[in-house]
Amino acid sequence: MTTPNPLLEVEDLVKHHHTPAGAVRAVDGVSFAIGRGETLGFVGESGCGKSTLGRTLMRLHEPDAGTIRFEQRDVTRLGRREMRPVRRNVQMIFQDPYGSLNPRRTVRQLLTEPFQVHGIGDAADRRERVGRLLERVGLHPDHAERHPHEFSGGQRQRIAIARAIALEPRLVICDEPVSALDVSIQAQIINLLRRLQRESGMAYLFISHDLSVVGYVADRIAVMYLGQIVEIAPKAELWREPLHPYTRVLFSAIPLPSPPSQARRERLSLKGEPPSPIAPPRGCRFHTRCPHAMPVCREQAPALREVEGGRQVACHLVGAA
Repeated sequence: MTTPNPLLEVEDLVKHHHTPAGAVRAVDGVSFAIGRGETLGFVGESGCGKSTLGRTLMRLHEPDAGTIRFEQRDVTRLGRREMRPVRRNVQMIFQDPYGSLNPRRTVRQLLTEPFQVHGIGDAADRRERVGRLLERVGLHPDHAERHPHEFSGGQRQRIAIARAIALEPRLVICDEPVSALDVSIQAQIINLLRRLQRESGMAYLFISHDLSVVGYVADRIAVMYLGQIVEIAPKAELWREPLHPYTRVLFSAIPLPSPPSQARRERLSLKGEPPSPIAPPRGCRFHTRCPHAMPVCREQAPALREVEGGRQVACHLVGAA
């Protein structure tokens, strides 16, 4: 599946974490693209490699193999100095808004730092920029003199978002940005992110374990299992008919607003425990838990290939276009 004029292209990306027990295959041959102004959601069980993927794209983890291209430029092996202009255009929002904000610094110091690092403006200009940033995320400019511990979780995440958009990036990687918040606050933060995207045209890579949240914000959705993408499709197509058996299980777990509809829907469940990412099964990694597994699934890993509807699926059960 091709993305016209992609902002970000990732090809066969690999990141293994080395432990005394062996190499954890957190990201194991992942390929995708994100268009300008698009939101691509990544969803899957905890431990499937979503957060490692986001951190590797930021080069917070160094990739073991594969290619990362941003605006047609290969940034996979750039040095720290060469990465600086790239980091200006690729920012990240983390899951824990308190852990990602230095508690010893004021909000003004936190939001001024990006401008200082990239040599933008003088002291007066930066002060004005900080005030505008706080207003954009729904806070008051006077909040700039406070420390992170003086704010609620939702307010801290607004500060983290303000820092991420300070340099007007073209891509923001959102790593579980609402999972640590109350449900009512989650909706506020999601709507804030959508408004900021409409205003600036930036793209999002939105990571979450909650398919209903991803379905609300994303244009396309990628489903990960054990370090690999098993399905990637436009949201409407995925909602209409998930094709991969693992995707169908995820969808069956989404609560429906109508109790009669919930009662009539077939509830799918997975058998067994997830395999170890240190020693994933041969062939299709999902075959040990798949109710439709065939002999070929145990021997041959399915390629992620394009099928009808502008989507890609890695499954022997799904015919090629």
